[in-house]
Amino acid sequence: MLQLVNITFVVGDRTLFSDVNLTIGASDRYGLVGANGTGKTTLLRIIKGDIVPAEGSVDKLKAVTIGYLPQEEIVLHGNTLLEEVLRDYNVHIARLEHLRQLISENPETGSLLKEYERAEEHFHAFGGYRYEVEAYKVICGLGFVTADYKKAVQAFSSGWQMRILLARLLLNKPDLLLLDEPTNHLDIESIQWLEEYLQDFRGAIIIVSHDRYFLDRILKTQQGTSGICEIDFGVFRKYRMNYTGYLRESQMRKQRLLQLSKEQEKKIRAIKEFIVRNKANKKKAKLVRSRAKYLERMDRVHVEQERKKIKVRFPVEPVHSRRLVVLNDVSKSYDGHLVLTDIHLTVQKGDRIALIGKNGVGKSTLCRIIAGYEQPTHGTKKISERLRIAAFSHEILLQLDPKNTVLEEVQKDASVEVYQRARTFLGLFLFSGDDVFKKVEVLSGGEKTRLVICKAMLEPSNLLILDEPTYHLDRDSVGAIKQTLISYGGTTILVTHDRDLIASFATRIIELKNGRLFDYPGDYEYYLWKKRGSVEKKKGTMRKEETLHQKLQKQIAQKQVRREKLRESFSRSTVINNPRKSKKLFEEYQRLTEEIEELEKKLIVYEQ
Repeated sequence: MLQLVNITFVVGDRTLFSDVNLTIGASDRYGLVGANGTGKTTLLRIIKGDIVPAEGSVDKLKAVTIGYLPQEEIVLHGNTLLEEVLRDYNVHIARLEHLRQLISENPETGSLLKEYERAEEHFHAFGGYRYEVEAYKVICGLGFVTADYKKAVQAFSSGWQMRILLARLLLNKPDLLLLDEPTNHLDIESIQWLEEYLQDFRGAIIIVSHDRYFLDRILKTQQGTSGICEIDFGVFRKYRMNYTGYLRESQMRKQRLLQLSKEQEKKIRAIKEFIVRNKANKKKAKLVRSRAKYLERMDRVHVEQERKKIKVRFPVEPVHSRRLVVLNDVSKSYDGHLVLTDIHLTVQKGDRIALIGKNGVGKSTLCRIIAGYEQPTHGTKKISERLRIAAFSHEILLQLDPKNTVLEEVQKDASVEVYQRARTFLGLFLFSGDDVFKKVEVLSGGEKTRLVICKAMLEPSNLLILDEPTYHLDRDSVGAIKQTLISYGGTTILVTHDRDLIASFATRIIELKNGRLFDYPGDYEYYLWKKRGSVEKKKGTMRKEETLHQKLQKQIAQKQVRREKLRESFSRSTVINNPRKSKKLFEEYQRLTEEIEELEKKLIVYEQ
């Protein structure tokens, strides 16, 4: 279907990657991984055709369609949510309606019937009337509600606009789907829905992600080839395994190379010592020359430079109270819109809380109330006398002074000790050498995130509140954050959609849903077990409605059979040459089409 042949890409005097060779079949699935800046997005854009490589070629069949979800923000405008999602569908519908109108005005024209037949074939290949039914399922799965359907797309945030674009891509079912960090803008529920949807996707998929749960599930395929493609220090490698297996194999490979390198260095030292020891010995001159040539021809074992990792240790302020924060009957509203309702929560010393829920449900609001940045509309909050909070949120990123250097930003309002050791602290967060003199305004999203977390760690705390700290960070940085959370001696509240991170540290899951709080006093596996029980109970209720569901499906099938027979009759000469008969058959065909459409819409209620 598509083949990458010896792809090389150069930026200035730096080779981003070289000799990339990959064959992508009709049902193949690959995860594309690597540190930030290694060229993952660039490779996707080369595949799509937006960028021309310095060397090599992308060979693809002419008819192959490619859908691309970018990582960077997009701007949509002009349509409502439904109009934007159904934009391609509506083009087909308008074409069919136009042809129907022409046929009703000129029923004796056989060429119009043939043109209508071709248009309808394209329409059904595109998805037919099931497309609209599927659209409601997709936008619901991605977290939109009925009230959003008629809202203008420009009214949505950039994250929600990315969901709108993703919905269109999924519905159009391209032959090859390129997804660049698709889970960045999704909450856990939407990620789980997307996993299930992509498991049934029939085309090929290439996904840039470091979400282990997500990649492992997507790479499960019974048809095509699957695996991990890695870009590391300009080298492209393929692994025929899932992401968990890749992480294990990659680490083992580096350990093997390190061991081989040590053995080779030991051998080189021995040969060099022999040469030095015997270079004046004429009897061994021939042997010395032979050993020297051997060293020149030797292929050295190349060990990749170990990437710097963030080494974070948050200082902990002692606290003796068992209860750090107590919320009683807390509600929060904005302009009359209720976000949180009757929240009762006690944050106890030593808790490792993962706060989860759909985007916009109030997770960040609850964090701000706990941290003291906002006050509840109703209810009370009590805190321990010695409570010391360290917090990170993306709102704090906006508080950075863009004209400050990295060093100046850390030293601003810092204690004497922190001021004196600022460069040491920054080094722990990969800001070394001249990096500390960079202006904040030129920092990448990941660098700004590291800077804010660095500032949060400088003063001792006993309650750490992190709101989506891994956004914009690469795998190594996420791993460092994970180790930090595990080793932190205080109490933690973490908002994240990274399930691997939640599973590694959380001992308590709190879910916000419809403004209310649901407390699961256990780890992530316990939370999933409790949720599965709720799902099974819901399925039992849905089985009672199954009879009506099957009845609707049967009615649709019967009408589709009759409509197909009518469709076949349009090409017969007895129909084409009889205007009255062709008009009558077409009217019946149109009526059946409308009835099928209405029945399919009724299925939405039972399938959502």
